[in-house]
Amino acid sequence: MKGVTGLNDELTDIHIHLIHGVDDGPGTMEESAEMLRSYAKEGIKTLIATPHKRYGLFEYDLETVERNFEALRDIAGDLGIDLYLGCEYHACSDMIDDLRAGRVHTLADTDYVLVEFSFVSSQKEMADAVYSLVSNGYRPVIAHVERYEAIQQDPEFCRDLNDKGALIQINAGSIMGEEGHRLRATCKYLLKKGLADIVASDAHGTKFRKSALAKSYRYVVKKYTEYYADRIFKHNPREVVKR
Repeated sequence: MKGVTGLNDELTDIHIHLIHGVDDGPGTMEESAEMLRSYAKEGIKTLIATPHKRYGLFEYDLETVERNFEALRDIAGDLGIDLYLGCEYHACSDMIDDLRAGRVHTLADTDYVLVEFSFVSSQKEMADAVYSLVSNGYRPVIAHVERYEAIQQDPEFCRDLNDKGALIQINAGSIMGEEGHRLRATCKYLLKKGLADIVASDAHGTKFRKSALAKSYRYVVKKYTEYYADRIFKHNPREVVKR
């Protein structure tokens, strides 16, 4: 196995709450900058910042999001990090209209959309949202699927979602057991069956929900082969950025 730098230099994180003052991520620009510095130290050079969009909770103030993002992109550039903008959109009836109108950013302004659901959303609600996105020309990436009861009870449903055109994203911290046994067990099943398409950090700061991306990559290499780890930590996430 290669050294730490060799393992991490191609990792891409497509789900990170990096932009200060816009959701439940970092509260200050300095904390955002510290998050960037920690990624640079790990050798992780490509990130998509994905602030929340959820009606009644996180409104995704486009002007503030873009202004704070631009300030961070300068810092990221100095650190050798390619930083892109996106959104974690909580599925609702206005989703397609918001995307078409440009009120939110897709992942790196591609046709990929990071979509999340309520923890108790039904399989039908998830399938309907995937159908809506795909039929309107978008590629859904379902955020942290291991958190949803519908997936915990029936992880094979991820196969159906994938067949409908969705990519399945799981969190690095969940793989490592940082979110509890049930989420780790769900991730273990998805990894064992090859149903996870992308692993992302879903990091929210320097103290709470820190990134476990590099640590999780090394774990997956050891448990599930380097080939699979490279696919879900490197190649598939990079395709989202490149598309």
